This record gives sequence, structure tokens and C-alpha cells, in this order.
Amino acid sequence: MRLLQHYQRLSLAFPAHDGPARLADIAAALHCSPRHARELLQSMAANGWLRWLPGLGRGHPSRLRLLAPAGQLETEAVRAHLAAGDIEKAMRLLPTAARSQVAELLPAYLGVSPAEPQTLRLPFYRPLHSLDPVRINRRTECHLIRQIFDGLTRYDRAQGQIIPALSHHWSHDGAWRNWRFHLRPGVAFHHGRALDGEDVRQTLLRLRDEAGPHQGLLSHLEDASLPAPLTVDIRLTRPDALLPRRLADSAASILPRECRPQADFGRFPIGTGAFKLEANNDYRATLRAFDRHWKERPLLDAVDIWVVDDPEVRARLDARFCHPDEPAVRPSLRQLEAGCSYLAANPARLDAAQRQALADWLHPTVWQAALADEPALGMLPQWRHRPAPVQPQPPRLPSTLRLVTYQLPAHIELAEAVARRLRDAGCRTALTVISYPDFARYDWRDDADLLLTGEVMGDDVDFGVYQWLCQDAGYHCWLEADARQRMRLAAKNLAVEADAERRWRGYETLARALVEEASLIPLRHHQQTMEFSPQVRGVTLAQCGWMDFGKAWLAPSA
Repeated sequence: MRLLQHYQRLSLAFPAHDGPARLADIAAALHCSPRHARELLQSMAANGWLRWLPGLGRGHPSRLRLLAPAGQLETEAVRAHLAAGDIEKAMRLLPTAARSQVAELLPAYLGVSPAEPQTLRLPFYRPLHSLDPVRINRRTECHLIRQIFDGLTRYDRAQGQIIPALSHHWSHDGAWRNWRFHLRPGVAFHHGRALDGEDVRQTLLRLRDEAGPHQGLLSHLEDASLPAPLTVDIRLTRPDALLPRRLADSAASILPRECRPQADFGRFPIGTGAFKLEANNDYRATLRAFDRHWKERPLLDAVDIWVVDDPEVRARLDARFCHPDEPAVRPSLRQLEAGCSYLAANPARLDAAQRQALADWLHPTVWQAALADEPALGMLPQWRHRPAPVQPQPPRLPSTLRLVTYQLPAHIELAEAVARRLRDAGCRTALTVISYPDFARYDWRDDADLLLTGEVMGDDVDFGVYQWLCQDAGYHCWLEADARQRMRLAAKNLAVEADAERRWRGYETLARALVEEASLIPLRHHQQTMEFSPQVRGVTLAQCGWMDFGKAWLAPSA
């Protein structure tokens, strides 16, 4: 690769050259000594890139003839690296301005590999954020965390219930406060060490004690102790019938105790999951099958997620997440997300009457926005908690409002539409779009008037709705005192409700109150669509919209 870079420099200094050339000038162009320049010229000539005839004696100048266009050699080298699956080397080979070439070439290399190993290659529009389970709550990262890690328990979508994972059996004292979990023997982390109870104990205490988006998940953990090396006792400060569901959450994934303090653990995490993370940078993330997984080895050997944000390129790939406006021309799976995008207003800036008027102004029967997806009348698609207003009037709002959202194309599009709608009411909207890690810190909230965010449930929709209502969802920061107290009381009562039907009735009562009082304003339910090559078999969608990598496999082309 370095020799090609030297040839690139030579081509810039002597474009399409065919004639006399002084060795000293060539050495200056290559930023090296004349002796090293002579060696480089010999190597380039051996590759057939140029002809170099050194001058013999005074009055006989050297002659240089460039035979290969540097751009052609760049493209050939880039193709070779892409064929080997090494997008990093392909990117480093090109100057920044020319890296769009890689995007143009990707369709030939992304997707189903024609031969072994079984490597599925997918595009994604951005690099991954941290994969440290306690620090991230974005759905893509949470899905990948579930591939890399295991929890004590796991939610099985087909059975619709919690099943054993790293813990093969558990029990409680009948009052839901003291629990005992028995760990599987012989479970290995990706770096080779066996799992033991101390890993579990330290993981749970860290989840309770370390500030982050999931700290409320186990805030009632009093202690975790080890009566035996593979037995973990959990003592709670209050009854909780939902503890096995909490422990199936991606945030409760079990970490090796010696690796978690490492500064780069979020970028290169180590778990016990069916896939181990092999690469993670600005261009690619690679998950490789873990042969020693306690349950079963995946059918795929690897999953490559390459960062591609060019819509035309993505449309030609072997598997992609489709925008709602894009027609799927190959096999595809669709589902309406369990959740919605919504707006919330800062009660310090907009009073209750203004929030109600704003919700009416944005009601789908009044607001004829030319947007894709399904209009939302409640937090979930099956809920209809926002009746149509009788005679909606433009809300009386401040002349300017600051609306904050994060870098998700669907949210940016929706935020821009909201801004146009508020302009019709005489209110100018200053839209601020920030990265998700910055957004998730919420240190901007005191200076903002409106928040546009969203929530999509994981496979365990029951517990996902509980978390959205009772823990730290985006709108919680702007709940007024009465609503906040109501949520705290409901969280305790629902946590000891073992009957799922009664829990759901409690969820709906809470959700209806939030929407009717305009603590949050539902806007859109997004349609999740994945299109894929016919060679990709066993495709199922997780509730978050991603493919379940553990069930996919690649059939040979016909």
C-alpha cells in the first residue's frame, strides 16, 4: 500500500510524464533520499507501473515514463481490500476527498458472500456508539448487545415468556424480595475465562450504582451475595415480581469483572454471547460466531455491518432497512413498531393550557402533514388515547421555541414538519439536532422548550412499556410534580402485579393520563421494513426492527 502511495505522489508531481527526469527532483517529490527513490522506482517498474532508464554519464539524462494512471491503481487496490472485507484499508488508501469512491464500489462487495465462510454484510448509516450495556439505550446498540452478551434470564418472543439463560433456575421467598439464581457451569467469556458468581455480583452492583440511562432498573437492589461460587442471592428493598424481566434487559447483561474498568470496553466489549465483537471503528463493525457459546453456535460465521449513508448505494445492497417511502422490490418483512415518536413540552416554558392547545394543533385529524408512517393517537398502535379536537385553534405560543432532537433521519424529518406546523401558528421554531450521546445526557433540557424523541420496545413489550412509563424515558424530565408522584406510586404497584392482564390495564390507565394531559404528544408510529436477498434465509425481525442474527443463514446461489 505504501508503494502505491509513493506512486500517487509521483503522478501528482509528474502527471502523464514521458521524458527526461532528474533523480533529485523525483526524490524531492517522494520526500526521500535519492538512493531510496531509486529503489522505489525499481519496485514500481517491476510492478509494470512505469519505465525508468537511469542516465549513464554526463549529458545523458534519466528518462521516466508513467504507464499506469494512479486513479486506476487506486481503484484496483480498493477493490482488492473490499473483496477481502477490509474496508479500513480501502478507506486509508484514498485521500479524504476521494473516499466517496468506496461508497460507489460497495454494492459489489456487500451482501451475500458467494463462498464460505458464511458472512452476512449489512449497511448502516452511522458508526456504532458505545456497546457498554449500562451506558447506552439506543435500539441498534441494544440489539447488538444482546448478540454479544447474555443475561441471567432471556425473553423468548416465540413463547412469550422469560426463560433461563446464564441462570438455569431461580426461586424467591414468596414475598418477591429475596431471590436465588443458580448459574450454568462451564460458561465461557469470549476471552476464555469461565463465568462465576462474582462476575454477576459486580455487574448487578455496577448497574445499581453507576450513573446512566438504566440506573433505575435495579435501584431497589439492597445486596447481592454468593452462598456458593455458582449461586447468587439477590436481596431487594421492596417486593418485585418483575425481577426476572429486569434481568433479561440488555442493560443487565453480565460482564467479566476484570475487563469492565478498561477505558475501551465500550468499543470492544467482552461477553458470553453467541457473537463476539471482532472489529468496531468508523467504517465497520464485525461480529464473529463464538464457537464456545453455552447454548448453540450461530449458523452464520460472521456479520459485517459497514457504514454506508448513500441512499442510492444502500438501495442496491443485499439487505437493508427501508425508509417508509421506499418500495421493497425483493423479499421483505414489515412490522409496525411497538412505540412511537412523540413531542414533549417543558412545563417551565408552556403551561397546561398551552400544552393542550399544542396537542390539538398537532392532532392527525387536524394536521395534514405529508409524512410517511402511521399517525399516532397513543403511545402504542393499539391505543387510541387522543380524541379528535372539536374546534382546534392555533395555540398561543411564545414567538420562538427551541426544539431539540437527535441525529436520526426520521426524527429530523418529523421535527422539521413540526416546525413548519408551528410556523402556521405564528411561532418560529429554532431546531437543534445533536448527537445521540449528547442528547442522552439531557444537560440541554433546561434551555429547551420542546423535545422530539421516541421509544421502540424490545421483544418483551410488556416490560418495555413498564420501563417507558415508570423509569427514565425522555419525557420524565418534564413531568410536573403530581404526574411524577403518580408514576412513582404506579411503578411500585405494577412491580408486584404478577398477572399480565392486570398489569396491562394499569399501563393503559397511566398512558392515557399522560396523553390526555399532554405530558407527551404522540406523533408517528414508524413502519419497520427489512428487504433482503433471496439467499438470506431464516430472516426474522426482532421487535426493534433488526434482523435476528442467531437464526439467519445463507443459501448458495442457484
